[in-house]
Amino acid sequence: MNLPEGFLLSGINCGIKKSGYDLGLIYAEDFATALGVFTTNANPAYSVTLAKKNINNPIKAVLVNSGNANCYSHELGLKDTEEIITKLAGEFGVKKKNILISSTGIIGKRLPKEKIIKNLPELIKKLDKKYKSFSKSILTTDTFEKVSFKKGSINKKSFTLLGFSKGAGMICPNMATMLGFILTDVSIPKNEFKKMVNEAVEESFNSITIDGCMSTNDTAFVLSSNKVVLDNEKEKKLFFEKLKDISLDLAKMIVKDGEGATKFVEIQIKGAKTKKEAKTAGMALANSNLIKCALYGANTNWGRIISALGQAGINVKENIKIRFTDLKKKNIKIAVDLDRGEFCGNFFTTDLTPEYIDINAEYS
Repeated sequence: MNLPEGFLLSGINCGIKKSGYDLGLIYAEDFATALGVFTTNANPAYSVTLAKKNINNPIKAVLVNSGNANCYSHELGLKDTEEIITKLAGEFGVKKKNILISSTGIIGKRLPKEKIIKNLPELIKKLDKKYKSFSKSILTTDTFEKVSFKKGSINKKSFTLLGFSKGAGMICPNMATMLGFILTDVSIPKNEFKKMVNEAVEESFNSITIDGCMSTNDTAFVLSSNKVVLDNEKEKKLFFEKLKDISLDLAKMIVKDGEGATKFVEIQIKGAKTKKEAKTAGMALANSNLIKCALYGANTNWGRIISALGQAGINVKENIKIRFTDLKKKNIKIAVDLDRGEFCGNFFTTDLTPEYIDINAEYS
């Protein structure tokens, strides 16, 4: 599994967490083009605020910390974050606008900027073509690293995508307590690239839910080193398919690692009037605690589906078609035909278990 051309990665422990890696770095040997999708939470982390400000500039590096959300911790929180990225920019001889930052962890605790700044030289020294230390550095309650690799070849051109994500709880669309990073070496006009990224995120990270709770820190970055120029529609279409594949891989991994989850659930909506209605229906079912509890108990209580659809404002016929696969298995599929139109959508969630309550009752 190779990194896309033009990138280096590293990860270390800087003391935010007692053990395990907690500080990661993505480095672009030349400047990278970056696109980002962020939480719609009205109370975003300081890292999100600064990343949204810098995202349209050429990007030299992305700094990521775990174990601390860097959010609502102190009146100087934003200033602390700016100081960190200014120090990192200085190490690379660039401006702070050329640095992105992302954080995940507990809300309300001040980010230990001194520990981070002190360890920046070590983090930079560790940069290489390997990915393991970085993939470990972004984890919190995750039980495994979430990494996906895709390669495409067309017209004697080869390109690579390498993606990472983290997330296991506090997962809800637009987006979640999740971080996602996809690196690629393609070069596509930015307006086309942006359209591709937005659609890929909508069908992946924005189509999953674990508990219906939206974080303050959600971030997905796609960065390109622009080494491989894709200049015809066939080449771009192949890249777009690979981008959607890698995004969905990473999103599904988050669901499969859902806190306390015993089942991976795919909800397929058919026959919706619009694409928006399909998503409204799918997420209404995926976020229903009653449905999720029934799935944990392998109970095909389809009345809860009718109720959830009605709560979402979707009136359905008496003879609505609802199909379940075997609910006693780990991987479950629920297919619902609204019989109102031609639009469809696929959404992903988990069951709701006593272990989820135990994990989040103690998390602080």
